[in-house]
Amino acid sequence: MARTAEAQLEHETDRLYGLPLNEFIPARDELAKRLRGEGQRELADQVKGLRKPPVAAWIVNQLTRERELDVQRLLNAGEALTKAQADAATGDSPEAFAGARRDEQRALERLAEAARETIARAGIGAAALDRVLQTLRAASLTPEGRTLLKRGSLSEELEPPGFEALAGATAKPSRRTKTKPQDDRPKARADARRRVKEARSHERELVRAARDAEREAERAQKEADERRDAAARAQAAAEEAGKARRQAEVQLEKLK
Repeated sequence: MARTAEAQLEHETDRLYGLPLNEFIPARDELAKRLRGEGQRELADQVKGLRKPPVAAWIVNQLTRERELDVQRLLNAGEALTKAQADAATGDSPEAFAGARRDEQRALERLAEAARETIARAGIGAAALDRVLQTLRAASLTPEGRTLLKRGSLSEELEPPGFEALAGATAKPSRRTKTKPQDDRPKARADARRRVKEARSHERELVRAARDAEREAERAQKEADERRDAAARAQAAAEEAGKARRQAEVQLEKLK
């Protein structure tokens, strides 16, 4: 029975977090009221406690539903990156780290484009894109975040974990560290930190590129609006000219 209630809560949670943002609270409260009326008070209390997601988390939840394949690619890349980063911290598999980082960047680029479409469609400020990308990347780098991202049920924005959280096992020797001199470990940690710094710099470049693309889209839209307005004015002028011509022809007919 408990398993049924847990499955029901998961189902209803996923449904609520897929709704338009302004419908979340009314739908949540209505569901809690119905469950309470059915005698499921504990489940009703859990539903009532569900938090309305902030804008960036809501967009991420929509991307999970609309771009399932791209989100799965990011999940795979995030898991691979976490493992590769931990290995790199002990001097193992630097190539795996670089490859996982490239896969993550490609997945984020695809999702950034999709996020811009969602932002424009929902009439949300373009500044939300930075937080969306941050939340996507952060969610992909931890087991808990990957679970929430896969379900599309994030209730808050996330920040990427720090170096120690990602590298996790920096103090744990790998199979090869036993044969390495003790002095190699500080160098390995420094190399890993350098790679993390480069990765974060790469992420900032992605955000800047997204902002540039957003500004270019806004400029193109403004030019299109101006051309449309100019065409409308030209059409109005042509209609006025036609009207004046017809009136002149009528007057000429009267003079005859």
